[in-house]
Amino acid sequence: MNRFVHRQGLCCASVCAFLFSSISIMPAAAQDTAVVRIDPLVVTSTRIPTEIERTGSSITVVTEEEIEQRQDREVLDVLKATPGVSVSQTGAKGTSSTVRVRGLPGQYSVVLIDGVEVSDPSRSQTSFDFSQLQTLGVERIEIMRGSQSVLYGGEAVAGAINIVTKKGEGDIGGSVFGEFGSYNTYTGGANVQGGFAEDRGGFNISAQYLDTSGFSAADENLPGNDEGEDYDNLSSVGRFDFAFNEQLGLKANYRYAKGTLNFDAAGRANGDDPDRGDDFLQYSGRTAVTYKTPGGMFAGEAGVAYAYNERDGFDNGAQSYYYEGDRITFDAQGTITFDPDNIVLLGMERDDESYKTDADPNGQDVWTNSYFAMYQFSPVENLFLSAGARIDDHETFGVYDTYRGTAAYRFDETGTTVRASASTGFRAPSLFELFGICCGDPNLGNPGLEPEESESWDVGIEQILLGGDLIADIAYFNIDVDNAIIFSGAMGTPAPNYFNSPGQSRSRGVETSLDWMATDALNVNVAYTWNVVQNAAGSRYDNAPRHVVNVNANYAFLDDKANVNLNLLHRIDTRDSGNTYQLDDPFVLTFAGKYSVLENLDLTARVENLLDDQYQVERGYGTSDRAFYAGFTYRF
Repeated sequence: MNRFVHRQGLCCASVCAFLFSSISIMPAAAQDTAVVRIDPLVVTSTRIPTEIERTGSSITVVTEEEIEQRQDREVLDVLKATPGVSVSQTGAKGTSSTVRVRGLPGQYSVVLIDGVEVSDPSRSQTSFDFSQLQTLGVERIEIMRGSQSVLYGGEAVAGAINIVTKKGEGDIGGSVFGEFGSYNTYTGGANVQGGFAEDRGGFNISAQYLDTSGFSAADENLPGNDEGEDYDNLSSVGRFDFAFNEQLGLKANYRYAKGTLNFDAAGRANGDDPDRGDDFLQYSGRTAVTYKTPGGMFAGEAGVAYAYNERDGFDNGAQSYYYEGDRITFDAQGTITFDPDNIVLLGMERDDESYKTDADPNGQDVWTNSYFAMYQFSPVENLFLSAGARIDDHETFGVYDTYRGTAAYRFDETGTTVRASASTGFRAPSLFELFGICCGDPNLGNPGLEPEESESWDVGIEQILLGGDLIADIAYFNIDVDNAIIFSGAMGTPAPNYFNSPGQSRSRGVETSLDWMATDALNVNVAYTWNVVQNAAGSRYDNAPRHVVNVNANYAFLDDKANVNLNLLHRIDTRDSGNTYQLDDPFVLTFAGKYSVLENLDLTARVENLLDDQYQVERGYGTSDRAFYAGFTYRF
């Protein structure tokens, strides 16, 4: 126990010292320094391309450049370093993972890849497992915190994660890369992209293959767990944009991932099981027609999207389970731009999701029809507002309405922006929560469940200092969930194991970040999140850390031919097993370096868990020892 107290104190002291030193080095006349507006960063959190400073939402955007600097090979690695987000995984690469936005489990967030919702309806709670998602081909990742149910549906209670792949342009070119390292890990991939004549659009296709022996899912520090987790993953993403003329266009995208994971039995001592695992298959895509009127007052698109997930488990060569989930979505939306300060968005969706398993081969399905509208406007200079509403007509639960409003005001003289948002949401029970059958037990699901309803709000302030070289941000948030659906009981009991918990569950906390461009070559970012998540009885949620600190420093030198990046992730006060087990408080330090030996050839090196900290993020499950990786990227 003393070890945990000491490390928490060290972390808090370190962060406070860093913040104090950063402030103390500012010139005494900092208040007199002219505020320089940074380049506008366009995001799609409102379904309308919008400068981030005009949004009232709490948004983090991670760019392709930042991903390359940190050498994040998986989207999970990107999300770990994001304010308000925590990640846990049951072992090595490919094993099941959970991404918590503002402390709430994965079923409370929507995940989009190029506009396609990719959550898996065959999971016990409809959610997306990021374990198979690589970063190759990704242009940026937008993490939108706070309820986004008005625009993205009932599951977006805690937030939405929008992954945007690269758009092709210019001359045809591309790149190839390879990397090898610890745990017999080999990965390689290629990308090709280009634009069409007369600036009519472009294409971009990326593919990657990963093979690794991994480390034991059941913690190797427990007796009998000394073998790796064989895992392979073949992935590809692609995007196509074409304009027939100035008014009419076509766009399409796809994602594909296929592979095999061998994993240990449950995370415990003597958990090795070399003949157990699953074959996975994921693919998704969307095709849409776009149209805008001459002059661009009206712009709209109509499309169809499909997402498929399959997990085929095996044990000693025999099938042990089978899950198949899919979703097809028909959508149409249009924006009416009266002027840049008055934009109306109207949209509708038809979503059909279904699943089947080895225990329920006939499966279940459900449809939802949705209609939404939003008005984005600026009634006076520097005040940006939005108001939206949504109606969901659910096949089982009928009609639910949700609302959302945001506000942002910018003080040009001081470089200060204040933001606020408030919203409602609802989450319908998943198909498995309603009808789930597993392992011969027909009583897992509960057809009598009612939807969860939620209220969410946050307020925040952003301050630009030192002429734009220092940006500080802080936000307070609160999410209340009524009738939360929980699992309780044991297999084989006569009563359903899913039920609505009476009362109100709550997540509240503070998200802070400090982004300092110390010199033209050195950038330092510090992010800290304090988050308390409790159920209606007052007990803490499992695996939701109370404190998360992430510090990243990036330094470029030798005329930008060389680059080094250090990232420190520190999780503090995480509970597991019904709030009864205290997990470790690790310091996970990652080093990444790059050197351009030629204009089009880079050599890379990375050390993960540089301090060789021994820790768990899920009770009984292993994490990586110190690991080394080296590779190259060649551009043509």
